[in-house]
Amino acid sequence: MKREKLAMRQKSDVLMGLVEDRTRLADLDSQLSELLAESTKKSGPLSVSALRSKAFYGREMAQQREFAVNRLDFLAVEIETAQAKLSQAKQKEKILAERAVSERRAFANEIDEKAERLRNLRRPVQKM
Repeated sequence: MKREKLAMRQKSDVLMGLVEDRTRLADLDSQLSELLAESTKKSGPLSVSALRSKAFYGREMAQQREFAVNRLDFLAVEIETAQAKLSQAKQKEKILAERAVSERRAFANEIDEKAERLRNLRRPVQKM
């Protein structure tokens, strides 16, 4: 039972880590999209080196955004998988807890029956 709780806690920690990663990556994605929108605005005449720089950084931001979007898709699948595993672990723990309770009840009933039999044996037989 303790092993199952430990496994469930580990799976929960993994899920929380994935959710945190997704949150941070979603923030990064929104920042990159804002930066890309700002960089595509027309800003009047520019020198050749400024155009090259703008194009270079635009490509870099677009690549980073593409990476972030792909990673978000991957994390969505991983989170689904982690949630399924956590759900299975919770179900398994629930089943084990139910079994433990039924075993304890059966053991307690067995002890009560033995005690009752012993009381019946120890009672003196009344003579008539």
